[in-house]
Amino acid sequence: MNYIAVDWGSSNFRALSVRNGEVYRSVEAGCGVGKCAREALPDILREQLLRLEEGWDETLPVLLCGMVGSNIGLADAGYLALPLSFAQLTAKGRALPGILPNPVTLRPGICDRRVMEICRGEEMQLAGALTLTTSQTFAAVGTHSKWLTVNRAQQQVESLRTLMTGELWNLVLNHSIVGKGLPEQSASDEAFLRGVATARQVEHGETTLVSELFRCRGHYILGDLDPAAAGAWLSGLLIAHEILQGHPRHEAVCFIGSRALLPRYALACEALDLPFTTLEAEQALIAGLNEVFRDEA
Repeated sequence: MNYIAVDWGSSNFRALSVRNGEVYRSVEAGCGVGKCAREALPDILREQLLRLEEGWDETLPVLLCGMVGSNIGLADAGYLALPLSFAQLTAKGRALPGILPNPVTLRPGICDRRVMEICRGEEMQLAGALTLTTSQTFAAVGTHSKWLTVNRAQQQVESLRTLMTGELWNLVLNHSIVGKGLPEQSASDEAFLRGVATARQVEHGETTLVSELFRCRGHYILGDLDPAAAGAWLSGLLIAHEILQGHPRHEAVCFIGSRALLPRYALACEALDLPFTTLEAEQALIAGLNEVFRDEA
């Protein structure tokens, strides 16, 4: 199966030229749709795809997914509502003629109107993860972690929940008084695990997340925490809080994410004694895209 996939989010652009189901060439850029004028997006798309060089072919179908299909993107592809069949999950979506010489389609996002949840981009990772694992609960983790449950017997996606762990960490550490005046941050498993332990206290009702976010400042001001490890402590607190909010306890969660982030979730799950598996986001994405184009193999 040969195609070009574009994962175009609010902050970043990525294009993948796929040949025989494997990534042949890829390009990345910081020209997310949230940073660019809407009328400039067609030209940006053409310019970036030419960077694929020998990976570019005008006869290959092009699939666009992510925020490029939102109300700030090339066109609004809308949302498919849950519960959603696996077949609908891997449908190509809306045809978008006139942008490129190639046949172009724009993937819709998914939503759960019952709880006002929306998702764009991670649904393709889920589509791939369904073929690579036997899990029924998935968490595509990052800036806005998407927790999704599926019913394999009925072959449908059942629920969606967002936990904005990554963005909250960034806001508290870099844009609030909590992180004001801190030195350059460094990794610390010890501080991370202390944050995990505090999240367990929140789960047990012994304290609250809102209080503990500010107490991070108290910890390092009063000498209880190395100021350079404040970010690690906050990471442990927020990641563990996310896990405790979303984990079903009785079965393993499949975490989908970057090579840098997945070990943090693994460490937190181990400390919380909760079952889990991990899957790198790119592997899941390619497997999902391959499902979309399987009939053209």
